[in-house]
Amino acid sequence: MTQAAPQNAEALTYQVGVFALVRQHDTVLLVRPHKLLLPGGPQSLPGTILQTSITGLGIIETALRRTLLSQVGISVSDLRLVGSHVVRAGSESRPHLRLNMIFGTEYCSGILNPQPSDLKTAHWIALNKLKNNVPDWLRLALQELETVAAPSTAAVAPATGGLFSRRRSSEK
Repeated sequence: MTQAAPQNAEALTYQVGVFALVRQHDTVLLVRPHKLLLPGGPQSLPGTILQTSITGLGIIETALRRTLLSQVGISVSDLRLVGSHVVRAGSESRPHLRLNMIFGTEYCSGILNPQPSDLKTAHWIALNKLKNNVPDWLRLALQELETVAAPSTAAVAPATGGLFSRRRSSEK
């Protein structure tokens, strides 16, 4: 015979956080938010906790792209899941679990412009400075990002005719 759950027991709640590990050449974007959402110190990744009122197809990608645009003013390329971890959040009396999903991506466009209402700072940090003394979830996400989204190696054709040469008429 099964026993019914006590009437005063609260249902386990959970949240989903989505964060972007944005790479530009040999740097990644780290932010310092007013309210820390990721464990491991004051440096964080741009992102948000999804609200239950958000609906529609592509909810995670859309929410994360909008967050990047509103928090730091940049656009990014394809989003690839490069890490995730679960943390216990909330208070002891009202605990909940949070699944933090880390999406790796390449910077596309925009001028880095951290919004003071969301972030204290935002900086591009050299990858070689992040190999040590970072939380495990970030170290593992960086390793996975290097594996699944290798930086483009397309060579830029050297300009002919000097630094200030005129455009050819066939170029637009």
